[in-house]
Amino acid sequence: MATRRGRLGSINKFLNEYKRSKLGLVGIAIIVFFVLLAISAPLLTDKNPITDQNLASPYSIPVWARSLPQYSNYPVDSELLSGAALATPTDIEQWHIDASGQASFSPGQNGIIAKFSPNSTRGQKGTVELTQSIDYPWTYPCSFNARITIVPLDRTLSSNDLSVDIYLTDPAGTVFHILGPSVYADPGDSIEYFASFPQGQPATLIADPVNPYVNILATGSPEVLNMGACGLPQGVFRPGTMKAEFAVTSKVPASISLTNAELNVQGRAYGWLGTDELGRDIWSQFVYGARTSLIVGLVAALMSVVIGTVVGLTSGFKGGLVDEGLMRFNDFLLVIPFLPFILVILIIMELSHAVAWANTELIIIILLGVLSWNGIARVIRSQVITVKERQFVEASRALGGSDRHIIYKHILPNVMGLVYANLALTVPGAILTEAALSFLGFGDPSVVSWGTVVSASAFATTSSLGFAWWWFLPPGLAIALLSTSFVLVGFSLDSILNPKLRRR
Repeated sequence: MATRRGRLGSINKFLNEYKRSKLGLVGIAIIVFFVLLAISAPLLTDKNPITDQNLASPYSIPVWARSLPQYSNYPVDSELLSGAALATPTDIEQWHIDASGQASFSPGQNGIIAKFSPNSTRGQKGTVELTQSIDYPWTYPCSFNARITIVPLDRTLSSNDLSVDIYLTDPAGTVFHILGPSVYADPGDSIEYFASFPQGQPATLIADPVNPYVNILATGSPEVLNMGACGLPQGVFRPGTMKAEFAVTSKVPASISLTNAELNVQGRAYGWLGTDELGRDIWSQFVYGARTSLIVGLVAALMSVVIGTVVGLTSGFKGGLVDEGLMRFNDFLLVIPFLPFILVILIIMELSHAVAWANTELIIIILLGVLSWNGIARVIRSQVITVKERQFVEASRALGGSDRHIIYKHILPNVMGLVYANLALTVPGAILTEAALSFLGFGDPSVVSWGTVVSASAFATTSSLGFAWWWFLPPGLAIALLSTSFVLVGFSLDSILNPKLRRR
């Protein structure tokens, strides 16, 4: 009971001492903030930072940046035509439908029935055109996602038999051919190209599902357009009421059902921090990156402190050849450049395929923990050498105390203050090293961290945004703040637990 009261009294005394340290309290507050940020990441965003791509155009600006004059005309994500635009008779009435050549149409139960009766040997074709007016308020055009579902009713059609083109006509009468020739895809897998339409089975036309930023201009020639310019040159479109047209053409006799016509704009403004080169949400990368940076910093620092403490205790307590051998090995590791050494190890492991058993982030944590204990070991060793010569240790040894008893009961409690302080001071080094490795491209591509976010912003040389400070500044400041907070906590612990500093 007395021992328990003594421990509680020591804890209360420590807490009272720590409360007097204003910088230490600031450090704790910053750490708590980032821990809460990491824990609440699923509540702060519903986007996956790695797999959710094409949420907006690549290198989209944050939504709030549209208040700046140079970005005021950037469009946001918008649905121009609903996906249920042909599902009911009421929807069909909203469209202007024409048939030309050897084609006709009629309303169906769940869409429009288009019938084609051309003579392919004479080169005849039939076309059904579906037109609807849309409101397009931006002068800065963006890439478009278009979709229409086609169900062959009487035969199997191939992509050579059927084609679909989509046009936009601006208020001045300029026609833009935004899709064509057609791209066919299985609706269950928007990546797989579909060569034919089985009879009675729905197939969906998608505007280039692999890369939605490939458009076709009015000339009809395919061209990969500047993603940063959002599909078409600035000032091409005149804002106002536009006409969207879906033209379905068949070279063979066929009967098909047309449903679910969609036309969406891939915006140039998205979320709190915009998007990266793959259209992924940078805000989700930032909040989930807090988890990785904290885990790497804490686990690597804990490993480093444990190894350093064990080596320092053993070396200082045993002395002699054991001390000499451990310290010479420690000196050997100290003279090796830390970051280049880790880079060389990672390159060798990658070339030898030795990383197959674990992800790169785990290997980085292990390397940081195993290779950064040298300074801690020296500090602990010097303290152990001082403590083991004190009278209470000599008394314990004279009473028959074993080496294990002396280490655990007398020496280790007297060096734990240094252990705690060095643990807090080692965390920022691990965080910064992980960020540097990720920045250099050695991070795990399947794991997002603040370092990978800064790296992506730095190497995104194809971005048309120029100095996109909203991309790299938040993770950069977060790394600096979190590292500084642990330094403040470490200095506060050192001033409280270190006897020499406490006397001063």
